[in-house]
Amino acid sequence: MRCPQCGKELPLSVNKCPQCGTEVKGEAISSNIRRCPDGVYRWVYEYNLWKRSTILWEIIRFLLIVDLVQLVILLIVDIPGIGLLGALKRELPEAGILFAIMSVLAVLAYGVYALLNNGKYLVLFEMGEESIMHTRMAKTVKKPELVEWLWAANEILESRVLSTTLSIKTASTASMDSLYSEVRSFKALDRQHTILLKCELTSNQIYAYPEDYEFVKDYIYQHCGRINGQQDK
Repeated sequence: MRCPQCGKELPLSVNKCPQCGTEVKGEAISSNIRRCPDGVYRWVYEYNLWKRSTILWEIIRFLLIVDLVQLVILLIVDIPGIGLLGALKRELPEAGILFAIMSVLAVLAYGVYALLNNGKYLVLFEMGEESIMHTRMAKTVKKPELVEWLWAANEILESRVLSTTLSIKTASTASMDSLYSEVRSFKALDRQHTILLKCELTSNQIYAYPEDYEFVKDYIYQHCGRINGQQDK
């Protein structure tokens, strides 16, 4: 980062040039994303629970995996006694019914959850050189208030101090910090403008607005280094 007045090369953490005293403010990458003085890109994303179903499909996929694992276990138990065909005839209908029931319950639960959250929730993303953090805000937080406070606060606060202070102020409900060095799978859902990062024990979903999506995707992919990207068109 360079001082806009004298051109001196500055560390990312400074807010004022030590040579000429000029204040160094964050850089607006777009109407949504800002590169703060600490070098971290930050944006607030409003997730519409009715228009986007990424979370719901992730839940249903998880239920399907659980159902298949249970089916395999039951087949292993039944095959010695009644053979493969007999085991399939006995267990497949029950597995199908169980999956259907769980899926219906998941859809109903998702609907209730969406109603309780007024159909949306806010997420703060902090994308730095080593990791990207996903912080979900409480449902009482409003986007204009959060954006206004964020832009004002990032001029004086540094990196994780901002996250901590923001969590106290807005009562954030959950955070997920993914280190690029620990990412095992990178998947870009271009139609949903979503990036899925999977580490050994955790997974993270990164949301971006259409006009910012390519920038965010390329930045994360480049910083993940050795990961081979898989893009869903």
